[in-house]
Amino acid sequence: MKRTRIYLLGFVLGVFAVQQASAQDQSDFNSGFEWYTLDEAQKKAKETGKSILLFGYAEWCTYCLKMRRESFPDSTVLESISEYYYPVQLDGESEERVVYNGETMPARELARYLRLSSFPTHYFINSEGEILGAQPGYIEPFIYAPLLKYVGSGAYGQMKFEEFLEQEEDSGKE
Repeated sequence: MKRTRIYLLGFVLGVFAVQQASAQDQSDFNSGFEWYTLDEAQKKAKETGKSILLFGYAEWCTYCLKMRRESFPDSTVLESISEYYYPVQLDGESEERVVYNGETMPARELARYLRLSSFPTHYFINSEGEILGAQPGYIEPFIYAPLLKYVGSGAYGQMKFEEFLEQEEDSGKE
């Protein structure tokens, strides 16, 4: 009987600890920049010509949290985001109402429209609201920063990503 109580107490404490850690993890959104709503970002993008970086995530997603903690706060990533994008978060499983291209819908419906089926996924959207492309998965900062610059600067229309990386490396040597 004592063993059962000890196991039960251990289980309850474990569940409580996991819930506390999860609540802390999901509230830890300080990425070093301001997140916009999709509607705000689209309005600003039309005014300025900047693109939109839409970060598709889920609350339970470990790699989404890793992006928030490791990749987004990186100084080179921050620089690329602030220069080229209005960042937006989209919880692909949420019922929260979002506005995309003037149409209001639950976030999960927009996720379905975007074919957001794996988390995280990074969408690149131009100032007119057109999707330029998407990249699924966790991305290390040393790849993410040049990818953001590659798409944000418009180089994606002129050369392959590998060529862009070589060009960036060569310009860094000078």
